[in-house]
Amino acid sequence: MPSLARGDQGTILRFVAEAESFGSDHPFDGEFLTQLGRLVRADWIGYCDFVESSGDRSGNNFERPGDEGVYSDIDWEAVGPVVSAENPVSRHFRQRSSAAVRLSDFLTRRELHHSQMYDLLLKPCGLEHSLGFRLPIAPPETARFVLDRGGRDFSARDCTVLEALSPHLVRLHRAHEVRRRLDVALAVHESSGVAVILLEADGRVAFASSAASALLERYFGKNGAVLPQQLSSWIAERGRGAPDPLRVEAGERTLVVELADDALLLEERRPLPRLTPRERELLELVSDGWTNGEIAERLWISVGTVRKHLDNVYAKLGVHTRTAAAAFLRDG
Repeated sequence: MPSLARGDQGTILRFVAEAESFGSDHPFDGEFLTQLGRLVRADWIGYCDFVESSGDRSGNNFERPGDEGVYSDIDWEAVGPVVSAENPVSRHFRQRSSAAVRLSDFLTRRELHHSQMYDLLLKPCGLEHSLGFRLPIAPPETARFVLDRGGRDFSARDCTVLEALSPHLVRLHRAHEVRRRLDVALAVHESSGVAVILLEADGRVAFASSAASALLERYFGKNGAVLPQQLSSWIAERGRGAPDPLRVEAGERTLVVELADDALLLEERRPLPRLTPRERELLELVSDGWTNGEIAERLWISVGTVRKHLDNVYAKLGVHTRTAAAAFLRDG
């Protein structure tokens, strides 16, 4: 690959410096692709990412604003398998190479024009050339950019520009993933009220709340980026249909672990203290979602009496909310 001209170096530095402000909810959406098109001219620019081990290709798919009509008439259900089989750039991606490559690196113009891919995809859209590169991120994740155009082919300079951007784009991708996982962790924590561990695609710990870290230390005697063996084995068994949740006993207390997507929810449960029959009855109704007014009407007592009984229940359980009190009855 040729070295970059001084002007290109300055342009790339400015692009990198401003890149964090280009994206919207995703760093490679919208304005980012517009600005990328000013570095490397193309008639169509797209980005996609997905997890290869998930069994499908669901993920993010973005086109440069204004490019949405370029491939709008293509029947992707029919054309997609042909492109996947014939396109050498796609095969290059599947080998997980991160070098920027062009169609012309693999096919002569004559070979391209005799392919179904050209007849079904490129020719109807007035396109001749394609340039693609994949971010060098760890499997099973993949993220890649494709630029297509008619007229003159992409140059070696274009490939060099994209490869020079690669480490900076990896940094943006990682920062976005960290923010996304933290948002998920906080949302799960706030909605469930339990300790949360976010997992990487390979099962390593991406994020653990302070409460989750304390529970790992208390029940497994370890904390860090790698899950305790008992938890890792349970997750693997879950993939084969093993029952859940996982329960780990420690004296009079029990740690209950549930798996929700790529998050572990941890909750410590204690034995139910001795309650009077009336207090137990009220706690069961609270656990079933009854309001104080509904409980009072059902038991023929005043709302004030219900509140008094519940205050006593909360004090015995050492909690302050209905949700926390109801948790004592879950799973016996």
